[in-house]
Amino acid sequence: MANEHWGSIVLLARRWAFYGPWMTGCKGELSLSIAVVGRLDEYSLPQVSLFNPKAFEMILVYYLNDFYGHKNWGGESSHIPRYSGPIGWQCHNHLPVPSASFKISRSADPTNLVRPEYFFVFPITEKHFVEVCFEQDIYSFDKNNKPTFDTSPIQELQDNIFNSISLELGPETQAAYDKVKAEVGDMRLSEEFAPLKWPTNVYPPEPVSEMQQRLRAGS
Repeated sequence: MANEHWGSIVLLARRWAFYGPWMTGCKGELSLSIAVVGRLDEYSLPQVSLFNPKAFEMILVYYLNDFYGHKNWGGESSHIPRYSGPIGWQCHNHLPVPSASFKISRSADPTNLVRPEYFFVFPITEKHFVEVCFEQDIYSFDKNNKPTFDTSPIQELQDNIFNSISLELGPETQAAYDKVKAEVGDMRLSEEFAPLKWPTNVYPPEPVSEMQQRLRAGS
C-alpha cells in the first residue's frame, strides 16, 4: 500500500486444490478472500457516502491507485507499472446496492492478462465496501503455454461462489441508502471504467480535494 490511509478486515480466506490423475499431483488452485475495506477515521472523506455510485467509483480510484498504482519496476524501469487495471469492468444489479466486477493484471499491458486477480466490490455502509477477490493458479502447461488439463471446474467453482453472494441491508443502512437515492436519483455505476494510468509516480492521481469538489458539483 502506498500509504496508511486504509484499513481492512479479512472475513474469509479459502483455497481449493484441483488434482489431475493418480500420482500427477496438483494441477491448479482457486483462492478466495473476502474483506471489508474503508479509509481510516483520520483520512475519512466527510459528506461522502459510498452508496452514491459516483462517490463509490471515486473511492475505488483512490484504493486501486494506493494498492496497485504506485508499484513499478524501479530504477530505469520506474516508468513501467507492475499492474494494470481495472480491466473488464462490469456492473451488476443482483444486490440492493451498486456493485461491479473487474480484473487486475500483473502486466503493464491491459490487453495481456497475466495471472489476473478477479474482484467483485460493493458498499455495505456509507464508509465501507466489501472486496471479494478470486485468483486462479495454474501449475501445468504444455510447450505452447496452454494448460494441460481442463480448467473449467476451477472457473465453475468461482462462478458458483460469485452467484451465491447475496446482501440484505439492515433498517439503519437501508435508511441511509434510501436517503442517498432520494438525493442522487440514478444509482447506477458507470457502464465503462477504463484502466487507470499507472504508475502513479509518472501519472500523479488527481488530488482528493479536487475530486470531492467535482463530486459535490455533480460532475
